[in-house]
Amino acid sequence: MSWFDLARRLPDLWQNERTRIQFVGGASLLAGVGGAIAGYAYLREPLQVRLDHLTIHLANATDHLPANGLRLLHLSDTHFRGTNWREQAKIDCIRKACAGLEYDLLIHTGDILHEDSGLANVLTLVDAIPAPRLGGYAVFGNHDYCTYSHDNFLGRAWANFQAQASEAVSVAVKGKDLHMNGHANGHANPNSQANHNGQASPNNQVSQGTVGRVTPLTLYQFGQFCVNSPFDFERSGNNDVNALEEALAARNIQTLHNRHIRLVHPEMGVDIYLAGVDDVYEGTPRLRHALAEIPYDAPTILLSHNPDILVEVGIDQVDLLLAGHTHGGQVVLPLLGAVQTQTQFLPRHEVAGYLRRGKTQVYITRGVGEGIPLRLGAKPQVTLITLLPA
Repeated sequence: MSWFDLARRLPDLWQNERTRIQFVGGASLLAGVGGAIAGYAYLREPLQVRLDHLTIHLANATDHLPANGLRLLHLSDTHFRGTNWREQAKIDCIRKACAGLEYDLLIHTGDILHEDSGLANVLTLVDAIPAPRLGGYAVFGNHDYCTYSHDNFLGRAWANFQAQASEAVSVAVKGKDLHMNGHANGHANPNSQANHNGQASPNNQVSQGTVGRVTPLTLYQFGQFCVNSPFDFERSGNNDVNALEEALAARNIQTLHNRHIRLVHPEMGVDIYLAGVDDVYEGTPRLRHALAEIPYDAPTILLSHNPDILVEVGIDQVDLLLAGHTHGGQVVLPLLGAVQTQTQFLPRHEVAGYLRRGKTQVYITRGVGEGIPLRLGAKPQVTLITLLPA
């Protein structure tokens, strides 16, 4: 039976009492399951912050790391805004998980707060964690710099979708003109999103013919665009990054924006470089400047809020990149995976955890908090990373 035939028969089917009971029961069951999932995603999973453990072996680190390892406690994306009952639950969970923990460096890879009103809870969290032996280091994320409005999100997404469609048409027309004039040289435009790594870019889901027209195909392509492109929220205000930086410094946490330090503690057998870059979206990231004067073969750890820094020239000098930003997808569904990666260059299966790019090892944490207070299949975490020489 086709959907059309079923739709025509619905009035007759509804007259049958048994059918009505089955339909109402099924709808109630679905509503109950949906409500239970929504409740879990809002009230339970986001508050279950766990402590994970990871061991990473660094190349060229012999005689540069302690024999028993250098221990880093990696936090990210706390997104505190001063909503005490949720944030206090997260803080309590982290306090219990980290009680009595002995480690060397506290690392925070950005989105430390969501709004200025969350600073007090940021400091409460720092005070709740045992102090590191060698201090703390941080970089800022996009939310540390500004606040965003979710109003007209779909309207902005549609405008971006149409703009990308127009660009695709323009590129196609130019390519056709070059071909007709005999000037095509067989090289694709390196700046075209359709040529990212020789494949269609994850956020380039627009084909020709979509501009100005709304068809079922257009709506499908728009849906693909939304799940494959970072959300584009409108900036609604600025956070006081100077106050945040000063407050962290008072807790012995330095910000590393486009600079590095040499971490030398001969008594512990530590001699490595720790670098950081500013946020990809709201800051001014300068990777080459951050790594300047670091010997190429020296063990080097880079902090970046956004893992998209991986596509920057010079990243191959980095032995280990620590990042956040993705929230592990925040909502991860069967078959689809992460609903959103919030990155331009990472596939869904690499939205969190350990991965490699050449010699560069990468760890992307799912983070602690959320901008939109939901998590499903992406439990919040802090991670204790033990670095050992390879």
